[in-house]
Amino acid sequence: MEGAGSIESGPHSIGVVTVATNRYIDYWHEMALSADRHLFPGHPVVLHVFTDRASDARAMAGDLTNVVVNPVPIEALGWPKATLLRYEVFDSHGSDLQQDLLMHLDADMLVAQDVGPELEPAAWPGGIALVRHPGYRRPSLGRRLSLYAAEPRLALSDAYAYAKIGGIGSWETDTRSRAFVPRRSRRTYVCGGTWFGVRPAFLSMVHELAVRTRADLEEGTIAVWHDESHLNWYAAGHRTAVLGSEYCFAPGFQSVKDLNPKIIAVDKADDRTR
Repeated sequence: MEGAGSIESGPHSIGVVTVATNRYIDYWHEMALSADRHLFPGHPVVLHVFTDRASDARAMAGDLTNVVVNPVPIEALGWPKATLLRYEVFDSHGSDLQQDLLMHLDADMLVAQDVGPELEPAAWPGGIALVRHPGYRRPSLGRRLSLYAAEPRLALSDAYAYAKIGGIGSWETDTRSRAFVPRRSRRTYVCGGTWFGVRPAFLSMVHELAVRTRADLEEGTIAVWHDESHLNWYAAGHRTAVLGSEYCFAPGFQSVKDLNPKIIAVDKADDRTR
């Protein structure tokens, strides 16, 4: 990827990694259909789906035209290991992820419009691009004042968060966890649903986070928001690009109403997107 400007400047290959065990393979199918239409058009895209339903994924691949599906069999992981150990899953299959640019996408996401031509991987500090969490995205000052006027409870909540923990976000505050982020570093909270990296940087990051989450688990510690907490530890201590919340748009948040969504988190009537 060195020397590349935008993703359009060369015939780069794209790999998308997703854990989809149990019922999540059905969400993945819908995501795959949307990715087939909109994800990195004109470039070779491989959807690596780590699942206990590999035969179902192969059958679903028949509905796709523009992307290739690579089902990777894994055991059915229960909660919270299905999310907590995703770095370990990706790390253990790193040699199979040979594409130039790698992307993590949760199974329960939909690609709403073309994603790819606007991205500039060569400009990403550290070769990584994370996405601002939609629940903790705040618009520019004028729009923010209007938001607070319409949502006074949000203004009070934000003020309390800044005073108590140093910034808005679901930060890990338990010092026993390796996902702990010191108060001074609690600035931009990112989401766990969508993130990108050029291959060497992506694999290096998932290896580091795999080691840390496994060490926590062996000590009986689970971060408050599992893999997302560890990702925010990484973001707080490493230089990365931070993309806008339109790459992980959640319709329920007033703070993102002014955005044009590119990737949408599916509302499953639970608290996964908070």
